Amino acid sequence: MIKIIPIRHFDVKKVIKMIEYVTPGLSPGMIDDGAFITFPFNVFHGLLPLNWKFLQETYVAVENNEPLGLISLAPDGHKKTRWKINRLVLGVNAHDVGKQLIDYVVNKYGGAGVEIFLAVIDENYTEAISLFTNACSFRSSSKINIWECEGTSPGNKIKSLENLRKAADCDFQKLFRLDSEATLPQFRTSLARTPEDFRFGLKSKIINNIKGYTSHKYVLDNPSVNGLEALLAIFTADKASFWLDITLSLAYREYYEDLLNFGIDRVNEQNGNARIYVGVKNYHQAGKYMAEVLKSHKFKQCGDFQVLVKDYWRPAGLYRERKAPAIIFPDMTSPACNIVRFITES
Repeated sequence: MIKIIPIRHFDVKKVIKMIEYVTPGLSPGMIDDGAFITFPFNVFHGLLPLNWKFLQETYVAVENNEPLGLISLAPDGHKKTRWKINRLVLGVNAHDVGKQLIDYVVNKYGGAGVEIFLAVIDENYTEAISLFTNACSFRSSSKINIWECEGTSPGNKIKSLENLRKAADCDFQKLFRLDSEATLPQFRTSLARTPEDFRFGLKSKIINNIKGYTSHKYVLDNPSVNGLEALLAIFTADKASFWLDITLSLAYREYYEDLLNFGIDRVNEQNGNARIYVGVKNYHQAGKYMAEVLKSHKFKQCGDFQVLVKDYWRPAGLYRERKAPAIIFPDMTSPACNIVRFITES
């Protein structure tokens, strides 16, 4: 009989062996001991009320004490009513186990108050997308494209960023307004963030340290309206690979190339041989323009990810079974920590 339980420390090694068996050559660094919160910390974290949880929680499906599959999920920012499923690992012929794991966490956390569940999956993992959409009633919402820089600079010398400065904790309300306005209206219900997501004080630094990466954030001021027009975030876990994330108002989209230049220069100051990745969110109003700029310069597109959404209160669709030999998709919670490594190895 299959049981779904919180992951135990000795399950991690077994899961890694399962991954190596179903997907030979896949880097074990994608999923290692440090990727999971295990006993006794998972017990204490599990006792917290939903709105106090901040770490990833992981469950395994076991039969005769052997893991058949694993699923992980975590709060998506400070909006505790939205959680992201960021790992799903299944063995051979484990399609039914995958459906059980997804349904288990959706019902468990949905019953506790979670309203929206997200999953961000590489389009190459068609079996995983089919499992989520056809068997578990997730819907395809939007896409995130990953681009890699193949040169040192995408354009000309920086000339228009005199109002660019480091982000401060007091900017959180302005950044929330920027993010809301940058997101296309039809996606705001599912993907909107909260003002607390843009607090970059001591608490944010501690959480980043726990997750194992460092970040630097800059904002573009617009004093005439007492607002912000852009946010540039630079993330890294190892100072070898860097992730640039830019949120830009539609009216200031012509500043995108200059912001890219600035971000690349900051990365090169730390490591002149670093690999630089840029994410473009299709659900942002300036997303199409960003992709055109990257395409016209020294960037190559190296990944496409579907953003899948499930509203817990939405009636579940009819289940249509589809067998899959193996389904694995990695965490995209922090691209600097996980996706860059995943893209490099795949």
